[in-house]
Amino acid sequence: MKILPKKNAEVIVSLRLKEPTLIDRAWSYKGKLFSRYRGSARPEQIKSNQYQTWLSKPWPGKDNTSYARKVSSSDRNHPSSTQK
Repeated sequence: MKILPKKNAEVIVSLRLKEPTLIDRAWSYKGKLFSRYRGSARPEQIKSNQYQTWLSKPWPGKDNTSYARKVSSSDRNHPSSTQK
């Protein structure tokens, strides 16, 4: 198993989390990055000259991701141990 270079890992995370309505999947295969856009059955290779574009996109707001919404709603449903 090869270890994914840090920059490649950051780009994959950016693909997955910064544009969740655009990107269906993102992965690495043999050192190359690929993504599949929603509505498309064909994967597209992410070229190294596109990395900075994805890295410079803003991160989604706290409530813009499904994970953040789940965590936020579960926090509201469960009183913390400090509340009485």
